[in-house]
Amino acid sequence: MSKADATDPARHSRSGWDVFRVPLLVGLVCAVGLGLALVGDGIWDDLSWLALSLPVALAAFHWHRAGRRR
Repeated sequence: MSKADATDPARHSRSGWDVFRVPLLVGLVCAVGLGLALVGDGIWDDLSWLALSLPVALAAFHWHRAGRRR
């Protein structure tokens, strides 16, 4: 942690909503994707694949981005 980060109070005072907003959204999208997979065939399957691929796409994006920083 840098000295600038240690003196910035905004970096240390995050609410629960600030911390869990994105993970809850990803979880909700995955739950909807699982529900869509149970609903029917055709376009519903395509939408479920799209929703369930979100965590994989996010992980790949952040992994690639972390590799470029070095």
